[in-house]
Amino acid sequence: MKYQILNQDNNLPLIQRLLGVRNISEKPDFFLDPRIAHYWKDPFLLNDMEKGVERIIQALKNKEKIMIFGDYDVDGITSSFCVYKFITEFLGYKNISIMYPDRLKDGYGLKNKHLDEIKAKGVSLIITVDNGITSVQEAKYAKELGIDLIITDHHHKLDQVPDSYALINPQVSPNYSFKGLAGVGVAFKLINALLTKTNFDKEKKNQIFNYFLPIVAIGTVADIVPLVDENRVIVKKGLELINKSPQTLPKGLAGFLKYLNIKDNVDTFHIGFVIGPRINAGGRIQSPYDSLKILLTEGEKQLEHIEKIEAINTERRKLQDKAFRVAEKKVNPDQNFLFVCDEEFHEGIVGIVAGRITEKYNKPSAVFKIDQEKHQAIASLRGPDYFSVIDMISSAGEYLLRFGGHKGAGGLTVDLDQLDKVLEIFQNYCQEKIAPEDLEKTTLIDTKLWDHEWNDDELKEIQLLAPFGEGNQEPSFLLENIKVERVETVGKNNSHLKIYGIFGEKTIVMMFWGKGADANLIPQKISAIGRVKTDTFNGGYYLDGEARFV
Repeated sequence: MKYQILNQDNNLPLIQRLLGVRNISEKPDFFLDPRIAHYWKDPFLLNDMEKGVERIIQALKNKEKIMIFGDYDVDGITSSFCVYKFITEFLGYKNISIMYPDRLKDGYGLKNKHLDEIKAKGVSLIITVDNGITSVQEAKYAKELGIDLIITDHHHKLDQVPDSYALINPQVSPNYSFKGLAGVGVAFKLINALLTKTNFDKEKKNQIFNYFLPIVAIGTVADIVPLVDENRVIVKKGLELINKSPQTLPKGLAGFLKYLNIKDNVDTFHIGFVIGPRINAGGRIQSPYDSLKILLTEGEKQLEHIEKIEAINTERRKLQDKAFRVAEKKVNPDQNFLFVCDEEFHEGIVGIVAGRITEKYNKPSAVFKIDQEKHQAIASLRGPDYFSVIDMISSAGEYLLRFGGHKGAGGLTVDLDQLDKVLEIFQNYCQEKIAPEDLEKTTLIDTKLWDHEWNDDELKEIQLLAPFGEGNQEPSFLLENIKVERVETVGKNNSHLKIYGIFGEKTIVMMFWGKGADANLIPQKISAIGRVKTDTFNGGYYLDGEARFV
């Protein structure tokens, strides 16, 4: 097993070693106890924010019809909820609607057909959320139709940017230093910019700010953007409000969380694996409007939408498991770029399948849904940490109908006549860019944990680093020379392994999930790699084991 210890300076206290791994040398207190004031940046530093805000205010005064055009994932749904709810509930303006593309019929983003529909509804202003930066032709068409287009997005630009009325995106804002906002983060900035133009007193403005913060936190975590800088304080404070002030939450969110009945405090794990996948399921498999209505409704009406989403999410899991089994049979693991094409794949789950392939093989991957009727292939791509997906996609840009993404993930649409050429470009790109050492997966360990550090005073400080996620992973530790006292198998079918040991002079419990079959293979002394978890049932701590060795 290959591993790398990121900080081996044993002269430093545990918390300082962990901060060092995260390159936090200046103002560590800001990181450990972040406040909004520490990180918050002026929304008007974003390109075209002033212009966009003034246009929205003009539309409200003139009683114009406004359309919010969102993406169909968690980021897009939370973004559209925030802008819609702010304008309708807090500004009292009702002549505004939300539209999403149909994932299967339309694909990602704004299309001319949407603009025709929107024009027919009498709309004169469109606000995009979590999309639009690649809508170059659509912006031109909107102008021809006499519709003003305000784009709010966070994705990377192509060679050309849309000629829209306003383009609000940190990626094209040289004065805005933090580029990591999610789409919902940019939408939240728009709300706060509008808030400065209102006559609300400070207390009311704070109440509105806190009302949206939990929704923004959910969208931010679900979109897997780095949980640093502004995102860190957004998510930390949003989670605090969810757990400590549930009476302040939007009623739809409060009802949804009550239904989910999460026993522990909600954290980034629950957003990533419980809340997010359910909101995502509607847009992946059927309709994002079902997911949106979970947040917009309450009571019996909300329960109908939740139960529908639960059924869709169950179907989504079945589809992705089946697709992954097909992909495993078709993919060639000897290649540096792994791809699979199939007409039977559901377009809504190709990204999940690509992610699982990349996780298993530590190589960039693409899963293509073949659409013979449109004579196109639609793909989601994923890449390991050492690789930039968007750079690879861009290398074949001239052969693609549409594409977009960022370092870790992307999507594209290609004419079937160009598919082989694109696959050849990607394969050559990966052959050139990926070194043999990249392919050997290295387990990154924050630091070695010494037996004298296995105590409440030091271990509880680990939680000061939360919230954990992209850009701030939960710390992983190496514990050496643990004397094994007892081994048990637990769980359904005895599938999990529980080891009791002595670490120095202290008792330690270690859990290895899915390793029950190894119960008779454990020697008298082991070393282990894992994460320190709070034992909510018995008190104290245990090691959530990733690996063990002699």
